[in-house]
Amino acid sequence: MNKRISLLLAIVLVFTLVGSFSGIARAQDKVLTVAFAQEPDTMNGYYSAMAFGQWAMDLVAASLWDYDKNAQPVLVLAAEIPTVENGGISADLKTYTVKLKPDLKWSDGEALTADDLKFTLDMIADKANEFAQATALQSQIVSSEIVDPTTVKVVWNDPQPFPEQLLSNIGLVAVLPKHVYEPIYNESKTIKDAPENQNPTVFSGPYVLKEWIRGESLTFEANPNYVNGAPKIPSLVIRIFPDPESGFAAVAAGQVDFQPNLGPTDGTKVKNMAPSNEVVAVFGGYIEYLVFNVRDDSFGTEAGPVALRDVNVRRAVRLAIDRRAINHDLLADAAGVTDSLYVGTQWENKDLGFVESDPEAAGKLLDEAGYKLGADGVRVNDKGEKLEWRYSTTTAQWRKDIQAVIQQQLEKVGIKIILENYPSSDFFGQWSNGGILATGNYALGEFANNTVLTNIVNVTADESLGCDQIPGNPPLNPAGNNHTGWCNKEFDSLIDITKTESDPAKALEAGNKAQVILRDEVPLITLFPRGDIYVYNKDRFTAPLNIGSGVGNQWYDIVNWELK
Repeated sequence: MNKRISLLLAIVLVFTLVGSFSGIARAQDKVLTVAFAQEPDTMNGYYSAMAFGQWAMDLVAASLWDYDKNAQPVLVLAAEIPTVENGGISADLKTYTVKLKPDLKWSDGEALTADDLKFTLDMIADKANEFAQATALQSQIVSSEIVDPTTVKVVWNDPQPFPEQLLSNIGLVAVLPKHVYEPIYNESKTIKDAPENQNPTVFSGPYVLKEWIRGESLTFEANPNYVNGAPKIPSLVIRIFPDPESGFAAVAAGQVDFQPNLGPTDGTKVKNMAPSNEVVAVFGGYIEYLVFNVRDDSFGTEAGPVALRDVNVRRAVRLAIDRRAINHDLLADAAGVTDSLYVGTQWENKDLGFVESDPEAAGKLLDEAGYKLGADGVRVNDKGEKLEWRYSTTTAQWRKDIQAVIQQQLEKVGIKIILENYPSSDFFGQWSNGGILATGNYALGEFANNTVLTNIVNVTADESLGCDQIPGNPPLNPAGNNHTGWCNKEFDSLIDITKTESDPAKALEAGNKAQVILRDEVPLITLFPRGDIYVYNKDRFTAPLNIGSGVGNQWYDIVNWELK
């Protein structure tokens, strides 16, 4: 009965929200309506650590190439993918020759050329811009030069055998319009405050942004200058539904056509809400995990609890959490369990094993670490430091459900947990903007990152755990994504091998060792792997939708989506 009442309230809320979207066309027209559970934080993907920000940007900013649902590359701006065989990669793997298609244009009619690509690489290389993305490129660029109007030669620090690692949408987020950003950069010596980041005017993707009503909607129109032709659907509207359940109900009610980012338990529920709901799941490589804040006072940001700097305390927390029970009770055994960030890929260490829950062993480790049960049931050491921590995540209901279970499991071993939930823009915000994760304003933090199926390196390991990715004032990285503050030089060296070693056996050996270090040092706890799950109203489309696998590829075929 409670579920029926919740659904009814969600549907009522949908129609209330729909009525509030003034000036936005709907009904049976040629407008594709998309539900986002989170509002983008920026329209410049280099500054966003937020999936919804990236997804909105991918509508208006073309990549060199995308990937289809089978993880096969689909050329967009690039004329070819550089390889040793076609001369695009040098024999020593340190020089790329990147060729663009001829006659590319920006939405304003200006030519999109090698000048724009080189300018973009220059912006990535300049740390003053404080990009949150493309850090793999930043650390590798030695130089770039224009060969001709459609060709740029790039020299890397280390051998780079895998172009998808650097030049797909996980590395080179998008090509920036030089004629827009260069005057700002020349005046300010950075583009981090450029108006174009929040209110863009020039685009290369399938759509152009026409209006952004903050907190409500983003309206897009087809870009006639898009390299693959203007989309068949002339208009697209993203509507913001802070409660995902309202978005589901809107799809079921025929008020929304498409919704990304369903939770791991939502697929069956949403499919059963209406016969027109079609649910699609593709490999996205998401890993939902719990990170520890191990930062101390030297980081110039919020320090984590002293206890979490003790590896045995972190191991005890992992032992106290019953991840199999979470998978069974909350996820209907849909996700599985793992201790590998490479699960589901060729890089998964099959000998890694899985650390099972053992609350008794957790208690012994905490005793040995000097934390004894107090009269109130909360562990405390001889300095009076209690195991009382803040556990922070987004406002998604399924995450709140997981929080509640983990809170109960940890309290059974004497760890008191205070639950906190934040809007994604606050939770994932950059260090300079006071983001919860970036500034270390938490003890335990839950979120997901993902391995791109076509990317040889797990982005979680590469960009979110590296020593040079710890955020803070220089010499730390203001745009870094290592929110834990954990630093392991051996781990970094192993990850470097996986990125630069062309011998598959040696690269795999390094990847296997890196996974062992993560398992043993426990800077984070893997909760479960996640796929990319979408729902769309099949009655609105002339054919099933092609949705790509991996970060930012959901729109790779959007020019061919067609409404009835």
